[in-house]
Amino acid sequence: MSRERTRYGMIALLVVAAVLTALGNKLDSPWIGWLGFVAFFGAVFLYLNWRRQLAERRRGMVFDREAKTDETRSGPDE
Repeated sequence: MSRERTRYGMIALLVVAAVLTALGNKLDSPWIGWLGFVAFFGAVFLYLNWRRQLAERRRGMVFDREAKTDETRSGPDE
């Protein structure tokens, strides 16, 4: 799943969780409240998945200090 889809899915699940929780409280229905709770934990799962993907991408990047230097001009130590 791409990062954008994960992010939009997380936002959608949070909205669904909020609506279901409010509806469950309004109707005094514990089942609907539990569905909102499950939707919230689904959003938490997507958030953790998104953070894991981000960490993997950062680990895969190579930081090369030498590539950032300009060898053609003189530096302050010369």
